Amino acid sequence: MSQSSKKSTMGILIAAFLGLLIGKSIWVGIDYLFLPKSGIELKKDSNVKRLYYHYNLASKKDKPKAIVKNNKPKRKLKPKAPSKITKFILKGLYNSKEKKIILVTYKNKSYALTLGDTLEGYKFTKLFAKYAIFEKDGKEYRLDLYKKGKKSNLAISKFEPKYNKPPIKQENKKQKAQKLEPVNEGGTTYIPKSLFNKYKGDYRAIRRNINAIANMENGKLNGFKVTFVKPGSDFSKLGLKRGDIIMAINGEALDNFKVPLRYFNNADSLSAATLTIKRGNEIKELEYEVR
Repeated sequence: MSQSSKKSTMGILIAAFLGLLIGKSIWVGIDYLFLPKSGIELKKDSNVKRLYYHYNLASKKDKPKAIVKNNKPKRKLKPKAPSKITKFILKGLYNSKEKKIILVTYKNKSYALTLGDTLEGYKFTKLFAKYAIFEKDGKEYRLDLYKKGKKSNLAISKFEPKYNKPPIKQENKKQKAQKLEPVNEGGTTYIPKSLFNKYKGDYRAIRRNINAIANMENGKLNGFKVTFVKPGSDFSKLGLKRGDIIMAINGEALDNFKVPLRYFNNADSLSAATLTIKRGNEIKELEYEVR
């Protein structure tokens, strides 16, 4: 190695040594002037409150709530209620599993209808506790049961011509009662026409005085059993008693519902009838005549 290269190498080493020595001297000075000399000052500094807090992001209470979408089903629109029939009056109904019958008044005439029957284009399709459903031209119509004291839907003219009416002879109560009561003469019970018209078509008035139910035997209709007769009523004077089974009308067996319905619908033309009844083990015939 030449003399000049040895001098340069020694110069570099000396410069590096001096740099380390100067840096060490500076650090010792800072340590002496500013850093604590013992652990006492470190303890004092430990009393200073920290500027941060420990926070557990994994805490169950602080977990963000899951976003729940409102998937409530949309409210279905209720079907429109069927229109009400104003031309008929529903006077009564018979609702059982075997048969559904309604009594309807139209233009001062009474009609007994079963499911499927049609009146003035309205088909009787459903029966509920207090109303019946009809169908016409693909639409449903409702007919409510008539309530006593409720005004009829039918328009009734109150116009009366003014003229002098002839005097009416007043009759005492006994005479009026005698004319309205059924009278039995020679085995035949005569029913006054006025009394017959009073109850004709008034299903509720009939039910308040007498009641009969279908007498079913082996799943088939075998007459109608009288379950109630009001004592002292007009019907108690017809000769029927509780427990009687009405087997036939004018010799025609009551083994289906069409027979009594036909007689009911033709009540205006009925002037006489014979009922065959079973009372215990005895068969009797009760004859009636309207006059």
